[in-house]
Amino acid sequence: MRTFKKNIIKLGFLSILAFNIACSDSLTEINVSPNNLADTEVDIKFVLTGILSSSAQMQSQLSYDWGELSAATQYLQRDFTSYEENNYQWSPVDYSSFYSPLKNAQYIYERAENEKEGEVRNYYQGVALIMKAYGFGFLTSAFGDVPYSEALMAENGGEAFQPSYDSQREVFLGILSDLEQANELLSNGAVITEVADADIVYGGDSAKWQAFANSLRLRFYMRLSEKDDIDARSNFSQIVQSNLPIIISNDDNASISYIGTDENNSWPGGPLNWSNRSEFYRRKPSATIVNDLIALEDPRLTKWVSPVDVQLTAGETDGLVLENGRLRRITSIDIAEINSDDNLENDLNTSLYVGLPVALSAPNDFNMGAATLSDFGDAIANERPDVYLAAAANPHSSYLTDMYSENANDLVKAVFMNAAEVEFLLAEASLRGWISDDETAHYERGIQLSFDQYEIYDGAENAIYNVEEDRTVAFNEARYLENARRILEESENPLQHIMHQKWISLWLTYESWFDWRRTGYPNLDQNIISGTRGQNTPVRFIYSDTYNEANMLQAIESGLSPSENDQWSEMWLLQ
Repeated sequence: MRTFKKNIIKLGFLSILAFNIACSDSLTEINVSPNNLADTEVDIKFVLTGILSSSAQMQSQLSYDWGELSAATQYLQRDFTSYEENNYQWSPVDYSSFYSPLKNAQYIYERAENEKEGEVRNYYQGVALIMKAYGFGFLTSAFGDVPYSEALMAENGGEAFQPSYDSQREVFLGILSDLEQANELLSNGAVITEVADADIVYGGDSAKWQAFANSLRLRFYMRLSEKDDIDARSNFSQIVQSNLPIIISNDDNASISYIGTDENNSWPGGPLNWSNRSEFYRRKPSATIVNDLIALEDPRLTKWVSPVDVQLTAGETDGLVLENGRLRRITSIDIAEINSDDNLENDLNTSLYVGLPVALSAPNDFNMGAATLSDFGDAIANERPDVYLAAAANPHSSYLTDMYSENANDLVKAVFMNAAEVEFLLAEASLRGWISDDETAHYERGIQLSFDQYEIYDGAENAIYNVEEDRTVAFNEARYLENARRILEESENPLQHIMHQKWISLWLTYESWFDWRRTGYPNLDQNIISGTRGQNTPVRFIYSDTYNEANMLQAIESGLSPSENDQWSEMWLLQ
């Protein structure tokens, strides 16, 4: 069973702060322990920091640290150990810890009602509603029916420990209502300076939080686009036509940077979270995204993915050679023949950038990696001492770039929502006729924003992998956008290409899993080699609710089709 580590940010300095406050009035109050302050004596801005940081950690765990969603989105694959998740052998998930930031958000909302006033109160309550909506949006989208209206009331005891499960439809209506209220509360756009240091997303800027609230509304209305009993179209278009603030630039992205001073504020791939570097090497980019980025001559390839340490090359004799600084493993195997048979497990890839294929039964053996380590390990170490040859190594498979092995990097963040996603939402809405905009313009801007998010600029040296020349060349932005525009405008199915570029821009987040379930794009199922259920990607997380089993069983019976608690049953959203 999956259980979240409760990595809520440590606020140990509060004890020191509390001690100073307790002693400031009188040294005679020696019987008052600073460690036993009532919760109302602790400023709720510190609770806010905990909500934001724990939500960020959950986002990163789900999309990178765990294997399920990085496999479902086909951004990453694993080898060495725990690669069963890549084959979609998923286990039940104890989702109780998902509720911790939601409960704290409710706590902030209620305390702000009694303790704050004016725009300060509006800020706290608006942000609390947004983070509740964000969290419940993931929960219901991932599981189906979940406790909602009776959740977050455990302090009442009794039946509050066993809340009923609300229908997914009612949960979404509640989420959207909260986001609409948040938009109104934050509409004056005040900057709340007293909370600037605690708000690690927007520094107390109400206007940016309002834009995030409305952008989430666009996300959820599009997610509900196939449900006839919710008028997603008119609600989506009303937000746009009313010119309500939405995220339009990367400066407005709802994201959190890692500090990198301890395991709680560090990127989960860094050494503070994994002292054994093999954990970084076992999470390899998948063949799906690597091959797509190569085909598009996309500069995000070289930003995210490293070239192989040892390139596999066909030749007449077996051996190892160093040519122009590039190490090659020459093999006499007939690569064309082995790649033309029906066995996809043993295919060989001679590219400079090689992704790990999806759902292999023996990923450790991919691309002769294990054989090369056995036969040529010493020779590789002699020629290139920098090549990693320990646990989870495969010299013929690409790893992520080094920025994903650091505790903190300016380009590696926990992203709740980015500007590129909003542009692709607008592109899809334009294509559907929901709004009267030009889908091509939004599509191109989404691509551009994704480049800018990762600081990829026109003319960047060695940014593009040229397959024919087998080398990296400079990035020509105008040529890339022209090609992307041509693909969209000449297509009989432009939605497929909008969703393809959106999938790329959502790299290492889980949002594209929900998009794929809704649209079928990109066609991820076609890449699965040895999946648990053939070429089928799971569509939900599996419930685990030991202390509330009766209500969970009722939710399975009434909310899933078929009524089975597995990763394949369809929730209301998908029925």
